[in-house]
Amino acid sequence: MRQYTLYIVAYLLALASCQSELPIPEQGNCYLELNLSRIGVVKRQTRSIDNDLALKILNENGEIFIQYPAGSVPHKLVLLPGIFTVVAYTENQDNWSKANDGRGEACYYGSCQVEMAFDQTTYANLQVPMTNYAVTLALPEYFHDFFPSYTFSLKSGERQTSIKEGEKAYFDAKEGGFTYQLTATNTDQITHHTTPITYKKVESGKLYQMTYYYGTDDNSGGLDIEITDNTEKEDQKVPL
Repeated sequence: MRQYTLYIVAYLLALASCQSELPIPEQGNCYLELNLSRIGVVKRQTRSIDNDLALKILNENGEIFIQYPAGSVPHKLVLLPGIFTVVAYTENQDNWSKANDGRGEACYYGSCQVEMAFDQTTYANLQVPMTNYAVTLALPEYFHDFFPSYTFSLKSGERQTSIKEGEKAYFDAKEGGFTYQLTATNTDQITHHTTPITYKKVESGKLYQMTYYYGTDDNSGGLDIEITDNTEKEDQKVPL
């Protein structure tokens, strides 16, 4: 009987030893796959991450969990379980209006929420909108022959700038629109001024093309204007 009892004890100890050597199952990672692009940008590359976009991942308290500058955002991230906010943006949030000699440049910002869980891959497909708008100028044929010198002035809020044909100026839609005026000097050295006009129906992400054409209004130097708006589009350069 004693020998039988010793055998049982030895068996149980051996069984416990074998069980302690078995690997403890671990929970898998939380993967986040990103597809980030700017609305209106013509992509010339196959990467799923727009090179001009930076990234911030915020936790449920709005604190930065992880952050990447533009050009270094990975396609796939490993996070923890929970709810996060994905924020993609261009890095000119505070200085876009000062670029290009005060004419400004496009600014983008967008976000979405994702819920992460163990052993799952979550996908964040975010098209990032433009937060300001653009104004450009188109002049009629032979205009430069008739008017060797001209200035197209733009003002919005406290900002004032001017553009030439084909250039763009960028403004904040929150400023309530823009005021424009064309001043042109003809070959006889006579200067014509159009009346300053304020255009208020502006939206973020739009391109407002100010197209002048020859008209019959002598007060404007024989020029009339047509304003068209469309989604701002720009080419995305291929990284070297």
